[in-house]
Amino acid sequence: MRLRRHARALATVALSLAASCSLESTGTAASINLYVSVDQSTIDVGESMNITLTARNVGYDVLTLTGPSDCLLFIEVLDNQGAVVYHSNGGCTGSSVTEELQAGETKVQTFPWNGSNLAGARLPPGFYHIRGVARLTGGAYNSPLLSIALEG
Repeated sequence: MRLRRHARALATVALSLAASCSLESTGTAASINLYVSVDQSTIDVGESMNITLTARNVGYDVLTLTGPSDCLLFIEVLDNQGAVVYHSNGGCTGSSVTEELQAGETKVQTFPWNGSNLAGARLPPGFYHIRGVARLTGGAYNSPLLSIALEG
């Protein structure tokens, strides 16, 4: 009798977990993977790095990117307190567009960065974190952070 109650309780928990762990509906941010990579993990004064952001539609339905044509994908650089100290979308001048990313399709964009902040001044030496952002119809989707070092 006691074993049966535990079995029912476990079955209820398993069903609840299965429902809560299911993927979101198709066409949402759950269908996109964003990857950030750099051509070097440390930059010294006078150097720059190339930051590549790759967005891949891993779902079955079309994803729609929307926003300024030259900033559908962009990067942000954060300090150790989480403040954005640089972003690549400050000069977005393109007209607003929508771009479809078919199932399995990838969009890649590369951004040069020389270790400067939003005002153009060199950031102090230390560790910083790069985040990629994709502008989807439902809002922005962020990549995991990638850590880099500035030397001085």
